[in-house]
Amino acid sequence: GRGRGNKFLNDLTDCDVLIHVVDASGTADTEGNTVGDDAAAASHPLDDLAWIRKELLEWVYSNVSIKWDGIVRRGRSKLASMFSGYKQSLGLVWEVLLAVEKYMAQNEPHIDKALDHLELWNAGDLHRLVSAFLAVRFPMALALNKSDMPTAASKAQDVLDALPIHGAFVGVPLSARQEMTFVRNYIGLKQQAHNDETKKPPLGVWNSLMSALQLREPVLVYPVQDMTTYEPLNGMIKFAMEDASLPNKGMISCLSAAQGTLPSLWDGRVQNYVQQKKSTTTTVALRDVLCMKRGSTVEDVFFVLKRMGALGGEFVRAEGTSNMGVKAKPIPKHEVIRRDHCILKIMTTKRNEWQKQLK
Repeated sequence: GRGRGNKFLNDLTDCDVLIHVVDASGTADTEGNTVGDDAAAASHPLDDLAWIRKELLEWVYSNVSIKWDGIVRRGRSKLASMFSGYKQSLGLVWEVLLAVEKYMAQNEPHIDKALDHLELWNAGDLHRLVSAFLAVRFPMALALNKSDMPTAASKAQDVLDALPIHGAFVGVPLSARQEMTFVRNYIGLKQQAHNDETKKPPLGVWNSLMSALQLREPVLVYPVQDMTTYEPLNGMIKFAMEDASLPNKGMISCLSAAQGTLPSLWDGRVQNYVQQKKSTTTTVALRDVLCMKRGSTVEDVFFVLKRMGALGGEFVRAEGTSNMGVKAKPIPKHEVIRRDHCILKIMTTKRNEWQKQLK
């Protein structure tokens, strides 16, 4: 982010989780210059982490505090809207607001129902809210680089012992040098890789990515057109056959070799995705799944399906259930998606072409 100013901060809104790569060796100063054995001039990874956290706090805090007088006049709804520009759902914002209100009720009993009495808030209360929001909106995983250096052991352990801290929840020691050496020697030279099967790859980068994904797992939603057969929306067929995210032939062969489950529309005879014939009596239940952000609502799912062309018109009502065979019940459009209604049927005012053909 060096030299990019506010553009760097704005780019963060495209992220769901941050991976902060820090120098765990303690052999460089705050500018990244090597200082050798000069411990006094070296930067500690916890200091680097504190710096980026301070930048994020000041960014969001200044955006809110500059309009605080207007927020106090207009109340909790205005406060919630001030956090809407960071590309997350309003449901997630309200989760944070209500959690902070609950905390204040337990720890600051003189402020009952804090969201209804914003005039009583001070700078510390607002900082607490911003900090809680950042922890949920931008959870951070640490990649503790240069952990193969002798000076890194104690500093990396300092960070791991301090977690969670400054918005970071997990830390993974790794060595970019070791990872690239392995790639050059054992990936680029396939013959050598076959001859040295005992050589285990370093997994620091992989573990960092997995740790980051676990900090903010997506919410899975299964859109269906029928709550009895759980058959998919016909309007999703293009995505089930042609979307770039589908496994290609090479990935299919790997899945097959590992005895994994192949995509439901994959036809091994023609080595391609094919549409299920209308005469087929069996349907693929829960064929499609949408990966939604935490805090997404039923209405958010509707808008996604509408953009995909799977639904048209305006939202009428929805019903959902937790599993096949469990009776569905009506779900309000502003309800946050949870596991107890992850299977959704959404009805609208307009039929798409595929819906007209079914009638």
